[in-house]
Amino acid sequence: MKLFLLHLPLIALFALLAESPELKAQPSTDTLTPVKKFSFFGVPLAFYSPDTKWGGGAAGIFTFPGNPLRSSITFSFAYTQRRQVLAWIPFQWYHRNGNWRAYGELGWYRYLYQYFGIGNEYPDDFLETYTARFPRVRWTVARRWRDSRHFFGLRYNLDDYHISDATPGGDLASGNIPGARGGFSSSPGIVWLYDSRDSPFFPSRGILTESSVVFENRFSGSNFRYARWTGEVSGYRKIGRNILAINALAVFTTAGAPFFLMPQLGGTRRLRGYPDGKFRDKHMLLVQAEGRVPLFWRLKAVAFGGAGSVFGTGGETLRLHSNLGAGIRFEFDKKQKINVRLDYGFGIGTPHSGAYLTVGEAF
Repeated sequence: MKLFLLHLPLIALFALLAESPELKAQPSTDTLTPVKKFSFFGVPLAFYSPDTKWGGGAAGIFTFPGNPLRSSITFSFAYTQRRQVLAWIPFQWYHRNGNWRAYGELGWYRYLYQYFGIGNEYPDDFLETYTARFPRVRWTVARRWRDSRHFFGLRYNLDDYHISDATPGGDLASGNIPGARGGFSSSPGIVWLYDSRDSPFFPSRGILTESSVVFENRFSGSNFRYARWTGEVSGYRKIGRNILAINALAVFTTAGAPFFLMPQLGGTRRLRGYPDGKFRDKHMLLVQAEGRVPLFWRLKAVAFGGAGSVFGTGGETLRLHSNLGAGIRFEFDKKQKINVRLDYGFGIGTPHSGAYLTVGEAF
C-alpha cells in the first residue's frame, strides 16, 4: 500500500533488510554478491498520519540463499485508530540457475482512500473519500528464453472490493461511477520482460522493459469486462560518476474498467508531489527522469522531473501534468545496492507537494 508507506518512518527500519516486492526481472549479476544464509528480521511498528491517526503492528522478513539474488517473503500487519487493518505479504523467488522466477503480493486491507474524479474536467479542489475492504493477489511467474535476457510468463491479479462510507451525495455514493459498488476483479494475462541492468536496486547502466496484457470477463470469474495493456521502459546511463535514469510508461484499457483499477498518476513513483491517485482515467502516458549524484560516504543526491497525462473520457480537454523535485539516498546495503529514499516533489503550476520516505527507487 504505497499511500500507507508514505507515513511509516519506522517501517523504513524493517525495510533495511527487505527487497523491493516490485522487482520485475533478472538483472546482470556481475556486481552482486551471493547471499548464502537463511535469515529473519522483525520489528514492531508505530506510526501516525492524517489518514490513519495512530496505529501499530509488526513487520518482518525471511530471506533465503540466492546466487546472486536472494529470495524473500515479507510480512506486515498494522491496525489504526480509525479501525483500519493492513496485512500484506510481498514475495519474490529466484531459481538458483536463474531461469525461473516468481514475484507478487498477498494481502488483505481495510483502508480509507481519497478520490479526485475521473478524467480532466474535475476542479482541482474536488475530493471525496471512501473505505475499501479487499483481499489482494498479485502473482507473476516467468521463464528465461534460452540464454537470453528475455523472459516470458503468466500474470494474475485479484481484488475483491467492498466499498463503504463514500462521501454522502458524491459521485461514488450515487453509484454512477464504474466500480462504485465494488466488485470482484480477476485478471489473468501474459508478460514479457527484458533486463540488462547491472543492479536491480540502483542501476547505473542497462535497460528494463516490461510489457503485459491482462483481461477480465465472466470466463475469468470477474464482475467486470475489459482488457489492459501496459508497457514500461526504464533506461540508465552512467556519465562520469553520475547516473541519468529515464522512465516511460503507457497504459491503455478498454471500456469497462472499475475506477479503482484505472491507470493513475501521483504518489511515490509516478509524478511525486501529487497525491496518490490524483489523476486517473482509462489511458495514461508518463515520462520522467532522474539525475543521481554521489555525495560522500553512503549518501547520494537526486533531482527529478516528469510529465504525464490521463485521458479517455469523451469530450474532455487533454491536460499535461508535470512535477519537479529533489531527494537524498542512503545506501544501507552496499552488497545489494539498496537505498532508503527521501524525496520531496511538487507539481508545476499547482499547490500540490509532498514528501516521501520509502525504500528502493521510483524506477
